[in-house]
Amino acid sequence: MAAEAAAARRFDTLENGLRVITEPMASARSAAVSVYVGAGAQYERDEHAGVSHLLEHCLFKGSKSFPTAAELSMAIEGVGGYMNAATDREMTVYYAKVPGPDWQAAVDVIVDMVCRPNLDAAEMERERSVVLEELAQIEDSPYQLVGELLAELMWRGSPLGRDIAGTPESVKAIRHEDTVAYWSTQYSPANVLVSVAGDVDADAVLARVSELTQDWSTTEAANRLTAGISEDGQRVALRIKETEQTQITIGLPGMTSRHPDRFALGLMTGMLGDGMSSRLFLKVREELGLAYDVGAALAMYRDTGAIQVSMGVDPENVEQALAATLGELSRLRDGVPAEELERAKRLAAGRMLMGMEDSRAVSAWNGGQSLLHRELRSVDEVYEDYRAVTLDDVQRVANEYLREDELRLAVVGPAEEAERLEDLLRF
Repeated sequence: MAAEAAAARRFDTLENGLRVITEPMASARSAAVSVYVGAGAQYERDEHAGVSHLLEHCLFKGSKSFPTAAELSMAIEGVGGYMNAATDREMTVYYAKVPGPDWQAAVDVIVDMVCRPNLDAAEMERERSVVLEELAQIEDSPYQLVGELLAELMWRGSPLGRDIAGTPESVKAIRHEDTVAYWSTQYSPANVLVSVAGDVDADAVLARVSELTQDWSTTEAANRLTAGISEDGQRVALRIKETEQTQITIGLPGMTSRHPDRFALGLMTGMLGDGMSSRLFLKVREELGLAYDVGAALAMYRDTGAIQVSMGVDPENVEQALAATLGELSRLRDGVPAEELERAKRLAAGRMLMGMEDSRAVSAWNGGQSLLHRELRSVDEVYEDYRAVTLDDVQRVANEYLREDELRLAVVGPAEEAERLEDLLRF
């Protein structure tokens, strides 16, 4: 069935450089349209930090064919669908999901708001206030704040080391003309990809996208700014807040999103902290009762990456939770049993395969890979890459990446001494 889907998938590039990927899904009753743009924090200079995110907000305020925010939303919600967007460090995506027969409504709205936005100055001022409230909300959310502290530790001095939404100071300083100029540069057809999946006809989708974008001319988009792991020697970031819990995130340098060992590292991270059968969940929650939720994840970008372990614990249990967590990290370097690796492979493959039943997930799978890497690997190919990981591979990457001297720690909670926390970063 996966081979049939790959055969049905269609790739087209229009004269202006806009790429279109369409994947009809025979069993789908819905259609998803995603427009990916090479715009995000890694494309921003410090003085314009947050402009990608602010622009994303502005695009929902109206376009040529849908002049107001209400008209944009009603065109989608009026057929039972939904729409949203997200700005990341490497890209921005706008998407809508609707019933299959209404796929054209989703194409019309999402494409129009991306290539023909109004970008009204007064509306931008309103959205600036909204973004500033969003930044204030992060400051009031220890769970989000600890992630931002770790990012700064890992990538200080680069766009990856700051909040995607910028800072209050940078957002206040962005002028309307800066936002328009950024849109005209980064939102160039050759820097944009349209991904459509579900109950659709590929020929009809291509014809409609071509019609809507025929007057959209290409400009040269700016390249992303490079990013690497910070080498300033700081290992601990502490934000003192009078909270009931202390939020902890441990970080280690990881690998890039196309590194050949990414599947081995992904399985190792899954065994460490993905799900209720993971080592950290069984140790920190089930055995010791120190946290309600604990997990590990990978952040992988084109230039760099990180391994992250996060949890919230009682302030009195910080030292014990850290010791238990670091003990599990160290234990992975001794190797894992064959049956545990097999379970991790099944978990990774099963979630990936089940996710592909949804049109939005297929649209995202096709679009994200193709925009960032200009290649599209099938689910079957990725499945085989996971299957090929050996016990030796896992132990090798564990010893290469789980290094005591590379440990970093971000903490948000009641007062602790940073020096004492740094002393705890030992295997």
